[in-house]
Amino acid sequence: MVFGEDNVMRLPNRQQRHQQLINQYVLSRRTMLGLLGLACTPGLENLVKGETHPSKSSPPANPHIPTLPQDDPLTTQQKRQQQLEQTRQEYQIALRLPTSVRVATLPAQEVFSKGYNNNQVILTEKARANQQAFFQNPQIFLRLEDYAAVFPVLPLPDVAKTFRSDATFAQQRLSGPNPMELTNVLALNYSLTQKLGITDEIFQTVLRYVHKRGQIRETLKSATQNGNLFVTDYALLDSDTVTPKQNHFLTAPITLYYADSERRHSRLIPIAIQLGQVPGISLLCTPMDGVDWTLAKLITQMADFYVHELVRHLGQTHLALEPIALATVRELAACHPVNVLLKPHFEFTMAINAFADQVLINPGGYVDIIFGGTLESSLNLTNQGVTEVFNNFSKFALPTNLRQRGVDNRSVLRDFPYRDDGLLVWKALEEYVSQYVGIYYKSNRDIREDFELQNWIQALQRPISEKGFGVVSLPRHLTNRDQLIDILTQIIFTAGPQHSAIAWIQYQYMAFIPNMPGAIYQPIPTSKGIIRDENSLTNFLPSVQPTFAQVNLMAVIGTKQDPKAFTDFGVNSFQDMRAIGVLRGLQSRLQGLEERNKCGKECYPGFLPSRMANSTSA
Repeated sequence: MVFGEDNVMRLPNRQQRHQQLINQYVLSRRTMLGLLGLACTPGLENLVKGETHPSKSSPPANPHIPTLPQDDPLTTQQKRQQQLEQTRQEYQIALRLPTSVRVATLPAQEVFSKGYNNNQVILTEKARANQQAFFQNPQIFLRLEDYAAVFPVLPLPDVAKTFRSDATFAQQRLSGPNPMELTNVLALNYSLTQKLGITDEIFQTVLRYVHKRGQIRETLKSATQNGNLFVTDYALLDSDTVTPKQNHFLTAPITLYYADSERRHSRLIPIAIQLGQVPGISLLCTPMDGVDWTLAKLITQMADFYVHELVRHLGQTHLALEPIALATVRELAACHPVNVLLKPHFEFTMAINAFADQVLINPGGYVDIIFGGTLESSLNLTNQGVTEVFNNFSKFALPTNLRQRGVDNRSVLRDFPYRDDGLLVWKALEEYVSQYVGIYYKSNRDIREDFELQNWIQALQRPISEKGFGVVSLPRHLTNRDQLIDILTQIIFTAGPQHSAIAWIQYQYMAFIPNMPGAIYQPIPTSKGIIRDENSLTNFLPSVQPTFAQVNLMAVIGTKQDPKAFTDFGVNSFQDMRAIGVLRGLQSRLQGLEERNKCGKECYPGFLPSRMANSTSA
């Protein structure tokens, strides 16, 4: 439903429902994270400077109210078109990947702010000092614990204390940096036993081992039918897609989990890891397999890191958003209400992507050093990530994505902080966008007659081969306000909250190598019992150079460098007092989430409003 000024009195009912959702989910989240001993630690945010709460907007001295082009006089329409022609000259288009366009030359107005640059310098210098301190007293990695020595200056990530735990391993599927892979077996497009060499005997033996009791009645069939079985399948890393570099080894593991919802405190139990996609040939390990199980978890974490960084993070936020930002600035005049709404959520996106071209995805850059696949393979993987979004745009809306993965049922998967907190933020944004759109679009006819808006959606939807931006699953025309609200909510959520949830949490999980190694350096085992002991696992892990490349990268891209908090843009973007009122309403709702979610040792930090950035900016 669209909210205009005339029906603002309906808001309390929606706010009450919003409050009920908050109260419903906070307790279960606190319970799980409290049991795991996880804290809302800020990573390296204490090293950088900036405001942590939204600032209150003051009335603009000289307001410039956004207008729809069809409502302007002909002379104003001509000026808008002249401005757009000039903007298109400034924002010319080049190709980064086959499915992702970029700005050819970064315009001056897109560069990093002084505050951003200062924070980047602070983090870079801290990472450099950390590396120099290590080499003053270098240590050899003979045990997994020895990797803690690479943090003489930087804080040791909390996960270093618990990374061996199966509970910590499973928790990362729910509230770690990549909560995008977990899928219910009922939602798979294949039969579980077609790809996983699991039997009832193995399944029940693991549950007996975990529960420490003799009688287990649950079978694979009953667990599947009840919706209690989940997988993470890293088929994207199959040999057909990713080519390993010399002396690096890759596989596409599948992990099976059981959601134990019978206990008072529900939990996700890892059942088995298959190190490949071929049942009966790929090695299957369970929690009873000692060091082989530990290695299987390491390999799975490597796969999760690879898919997270190249697909979910780089592909499906950074590189998927830049084409949308380019279409917006090239097709919507500066005074268009949709341009005004989206502008803060594209800040620094082109700049950080241009920076990535120079140091991240270039030959000899971080991706080339850290990951096990060739640079060409890694970029092909990223290209697949962009393609997946552009070919199925609406399916990446958070509620839809959760539903299609079968992880939306709270009676089965009770504790899923990414889902529960994310939906609260999504609902707040959806309401915000609905109210904002209602200010300018009084009817669906206004949508249909807005020729700039129609040019925008057509440019986005047009294939790159036809000089468009390649988001081919978008509609060719917008006919109603609900369509626009859905698209704008998804863009803002992806640019701000989604990117923040999977980016600012990276350091705490991905900087400690034994938790998430960037690559594996020994052949993937095909049988058990070959590895002597846990200390031998260091042979599978990175040496000093790729280790520091990973630590340094996580220190920089895993920390929010834009000093502004989410929605802290006020009159810098909005000049219309009606829009500023809507923005203040969002800030108030988010502050309510902040106060309820910021709960010390029992906190999931992914969607804390104070930790979210406005845009995909690191």
